[in-house]
Amino acid sequence: MNTTHVKSKYLIASAPFKPPGREEPSRILFATRSGKTFLIKEKTFQALEQNMLESIPPEIIEQLVECEALIPPTENEFEQILQINQSENKKNTTLSITIQPTANCQLGCHYCGQSHSKDNITQDLSIKMLDRIKSTISKNSHQYLHITWYGGEPILALKKIQSISNNLIEYCNENNIKYDGFMITNGLSLKPEVYKKLASTKINRFQITIDGVEPIHNENRPLKNGKGSFSTIIHNIEQVTSLSEYSGNKSHIIIRININQHNQDSVTELIDYLSEKNLQKKGISLSFNPISDWGGNNADRDSLSAADFSNKMISWIIYAINKGFAVGRQIPDRSFAPCMVVMPDNEVYDAFGNIYPCYEFPYTAQYEKPEYKIGNLQTIQLIKNDKAITREWYKDIHKNMSPCPNCPLFPVCGGGCAKHWYNGKSGCPSFKSNIQELLLLDYWMTIKKNNLAHKENANPSEILFNVQS
Repeated sequence: MNTTHVKSKYLIASAPFKPPGREEPSRILFATRSGKTFLIKEKTFQALEQNMLESIPPEIIEQLVECEALIPPTENEFEQILQINQSENKKNTTLSITIQPTANCQLGCHYCGQSHSKDNITQDLSIKMLDRIKSTISKNSHQYLHITWYGGEPILALKKIQSISNNLIEYCNENNIKYDGFMITNGLSLKPEVYKKLASTKINRFQITIDGVEPIHNENRPLKNGKGSFSTIIHNIEQVTSLSEYSGNKSHIIIRININQHNQDSVTELIDYLSEKNLQKKGISLSFNPISDWGGNNADRDSLSAADFSNKMISWIIYAINKGFAVGRQIPDRSFAPCMVVMPDNEVYDAFGNIYPCYEFPYTAQYEKPEYKIGNLQTIQLIKNDKAITREWYKDIHKNMSPCPNCPLFPVCGGGCAKHWYNGKSGCPSFKSNIQELLLLDYWMTIKKNNLAHKENANPSEILFNVQS
């Protein structure tokens, strides 16, 4: 018996299936410690499960060790993963900042937890924010600056965005730092001339939410005056993606679809509509997301169960792919943090100068308490809270807040949404409920992309549902 290595607890296997052109059943094995997936014969998988490593060929053993499916027997895997995560975070050379330049928004989405007001960040606060960002870069030798623009609706503070972006771009150019911008926008003001102004400040990637076909979207995401927003958003997307600058800048729009029981049946109809508009040919990708609680507003009360959403998401992804849309790889990568909340240098700034660890905290009543804030730009030199809620996640994770220490997905999700765990709700990502199916879907997408399928238009059901009982 091989005693130098044992099976890692951070392993997930798909159901057994017959790969195209093969008679012998196999599985997709996902080693979450390394984030690697690979095809493994069923008989080899069973030997691995039973720890009969001596029956596995040496070259396969070598591959299993390399991808960390097999590890030294003395390791405390969870603690080691935590230590690796914290070590990698300290070595991180990317500074990710979220700027919410306005508390204003034109929409009155029923699931939004924010309180909107016509307040934009002032010139004085902008200067203090810029000084803080530059000081952080200089102090910690960051090599890459990533800015996410969020709101409210960020475009309502367009001039502030241009001014702040140009200042940061100039600083990065002078100091040989790479710069990148991303914007989460409702799309209402993203007209061609606005897009060009944003693109000139290196904002070329956008996320826009559309929650269904026109009547359903307008019910979910109406203007504050009650009128619909759908037609304006769609028109803007069509106009912007038709610009030569859009393709020339390699711009990208992600359409996010927030889903609950009320609009679940319209998802494929929306995909059809977007396809009829030929948006799949413009490189637009789709993202499917459950509506979740935001600041204690119980917006998730009509959401699907995690299992139900995950099962339906598979069918939506397949439907979108067959319509020509990009959906992105569904298998998560090795992640050294759940998100920015545990990264000590990464911060969120709102229009009032508040500094937070999480971008869902600003403008939300539940998170106005001091314990959720790192500080304020006006007083941060005197008063700073390094232990703002979520910042201590990698310590609090030992307090039985979540099942993370025993979950095989921990290396690829880092704990999911820490904010939800602190609120007493599940922070598990949706892929926890359908990871086995996603492994098969990812395999199908890979062989289709590489033209390895036997049929030109191979159907995913050939793999997804050809499992062995």
